[in-house]
Amino acid sequence: MSAFSKISFFKRKSRDASQSVESHAVDRADGSPVTSRTIIAARVISALDATPYRNKKSYIELFKSLPEVFFPIDFIARRIASAHYEIKRTEDDSIVWCTGRSYKTQKIAKLLSKPNCLQNWREFVYMHIVYKLATGNGFIRSAMASEIKVDSVWRWCANLWTIPTDLITVKLKNYYRTPLYGVEGADDIIECYKLNAGSQGNIHIPAHQIWHDRDVLPDLVPSDKLMRSCSRLDSVMPAIETVEAVYKARNTVYTKGGAIGVLTNKAKDESGHVAMTKDEKDELHNQYTKNYGLQEGQSAVLVTDADLAYFRTAMTIQELQPFDETLLDAITIAGAFGVPDVLVPRKDHSTFSNQATAEKSVYTGVIIPMAEQFCQELTEFLGTEGDGYYIACNFDGVDCLQVGLKEAEEVKKLINERCKMQFDNGLISINDWRAQIHESALEGDVFSKCKFEMTPEEIEFINSITKNNTNTKPQQEKDDERKEEESDLADENAER
Repeated sequence: MSAFSKISFFKRKSRDASQSVESHAVDRADGSPVTSRTIIAARVISALDATPYRNKKSYIELFKSLPEVFFPIDFIARRIASAHYEIKRTEDDSIVWCTGRSYKTQKIAKLLSKPNCLQNWREFVYMHIVYKLATGNGFIRSAMASEIKVDSVWRWCANLWTIPTDLITVKLKNYYRTPLYGVEGADDIIECYKLNAGSQGNIHIPAHQIWHDRDVLPDLVPSDKLMRSCSRLDSVMPAIETVEAVYKARNTVYTKGGAIGVLTNKAKDESGHVAMTKDEKDELHNQYTKNYGLQEGQSAVLVTDADLAYFRTAMTIQELQPFDETLLDAITIAGAFGVPDVLVPRKDHSTFSNQATAEKSVYTGVIIPMAEQFCQELTEFLGTEGDGYYIACNFDGVDCLQVGLKEAEEVKKLINERCKMQFDNGLISINDWRAQIHESALEGDVFSKCKFEMTPEEIEFINSITKNNTNTKPQQEKDDERKEEESDLADENAER
């Protein structure tokens, strides 16, 4: 067969295959025909669907193996997990203490103490925050019957699970025609979440059973990584790679990954330097490695009859200065999570006068807002607010925040004193006073009036509330005042 005949044969065979594919095309549900190009695209999408979006396990491995990555994530996650979580009523923000008296509070309290059969609440929260900060995505599943779809998830939820990010993928309903930026709901876009359960295969979880908690910026471009968020570690990857390189270089120096120096013969003759024979080199090497060293039975001083010179070929740890480099990189990585540089562990400056202030800033700027957001979104996911309850947290036991609480009480006291003076001068009402100390308004016209607008009866009523009652003093204080008055009266009588 000639070359031209071969080309014609392959063209004809390709055309026949294409026509065969076109002949098997059928119409889709929306009426558009399925062509060979559509089938090929579907096969490519099917292959993408079988592969997770991205191997986020690498971020978790960095968290587990690199101290500079572990520190800021653990710093935040451990403190959020250690907060005191409680149930409150939506009507008055009061804490529900007697959780065992009603089915509702008992069920919610059970989830807050033992969310699943393998974890307690602190472990559950810590794991979720670590995955969210390290990979940019956190997934929580409410384990329940797949056919149940209600707003009050907490009523039917048997367990809450934090799912490792690298084991779950978002499966879309239509990859090549995803209805984004329109009026469609989440059910029109997401078919399910696929969980790679290892030997058990893939588990398809309904979308309403998954809370996808994103950290940074979600990707809303139609692709296999739709709805995913990038990781904060992406922005500091150069620093991470530098830290890994520094650790590798230090390890090479410590483990003697090559010759650190050269021993040469200094002996000369008429023709120049005399090279050592093979037997002389073997003998010198045996003496150097077996007889001399720092191990037991070895001497630290080398004694030889050879005329030798030593040339160093490797740099020392001091010359490499790896600690300065890793500290700068550690500060960069910690800064991506909002942790100040003074809190980064280092060999010097083990204590800081402003460390409490720095830790307080992390609590107020990072930890508390993230914990409150976690409680708010978990409340929405479980649907407890529709039944009159919500999940809250507080950090009352944190030492660095106690100074702030004391300062807040002093400020509140000063505000009360100023408001009382303004009220007595007729400038504000009682409800204006309460608004400045962030209290709710009282019902009744008298509480919305300034003092000059009140009747004498109303003024008397208000004065009975706002003025200090001298009869409320402690009995010991009254006795001391009485004794002081009697002493002053006795002194006056003596002078007379």
